[in-house]
Amino acid sequence: NLHLRRLITCSLFPLVSSADYCYGEDYCTDPYEWSKTYFSCTPDYTKHHSPIDISARVMKNDSLPPLIFTGFHVVQSSWLVANTRDTVVVEVQKGMKVSGGGLRNEYQIVEMRFHWGSRTTNGSEHTFNKRRFPMEVHTRTHMYVHSLPLTSGLAKLGVFIDVTPSSLLAVYSESLKGAGQSVNVTPPALLDLMPNYTNRFYCYSGSQTAPPCFPTVQWIVFEKPIFISQKQASKKMTINVRRSQSQVTLLVENYRHVQSSAMRSVFASPDAAVLKSQGASPVGVFGTILILLLPCMLRMA
Repeated sequence: NLHLRRLITCSLFPLVSSADYCYGEDYCTDPYEWSKTYFSCTPDYTKHHSPIDISARVMKNDSLPPLIFTGFHVVQSSWLVANTRDTVVVEVQKGMKVSGGGLRNEYQIVEMRFHWGSRTTNGSEHTFNKRRFPMEVHTRTHMYVHSLPLTSGLAKLGVFIDVTPSSLLAVYSESLKGAGQSVNVTPPALLDLMPNYTNRFYCYSGSQTAPPCFPTVQWIVFEKPIFISQKQASKKMTINVRRSQSQVTLLVENYRHVQSSAMRSVFASPDAAVLKSQGASPVGVFGTILILLLPCMLRMA
């Protein structure tokens, strides 16, 4: 694969997260406590919170059009990968948009955020028929009107990340050292980093999965996962959330718990599976999103 041979160049400078929440570290509250600070994070089945379980309750919608990816084939000059204390964020350049698939408008791609578990637990935010995957990546988008982003116009693309026994890439960067650091990477085309079978997806109305948890998100969750090696999955455990040299706190289980999907509909695209109560785990095809990004984003301890 040609883009696997690309050199990833790194330049280091500080970036401090503005997040004042966390996922259970001893110095702050976990997702169950977010509502004490952010009332809009209070679990309420009438408020359409996310994430949810993609379950047998999904309904086939044969009228859903395919997703349209604009600019995803273009190789951008640079992406910024940052450890923001609560996650790893990949900021992309302007020019990539997504529409169709039940989305109300055309949305511009802004960034990707990653969620994972620990050495002994999986950490995807959405679950698939009650199965939690090792990781999940969310591609966040904005709807723009007169060149201004609308806070009420959000859409997110959720992709599960699974593990394969084989090692796909054995080169890692030592450039990043802990929370508040970032690095520039030379990316491939975003289309190369999407899972195969993007015509198989589920859509629903939900919320942000981190504070302030506003229920203003149109979600697209893909049926098929992408894959990384077990070794690469373990590298996520080297990400830390403190800059102190004397004490390193690893960032683990940075996911919000599954919320109720009652009082709303979850639709399956015409080609997506309609699950059974005892549905099998999805079978994925190899993707490369983390193969290219992990070398610079997962050596942060």
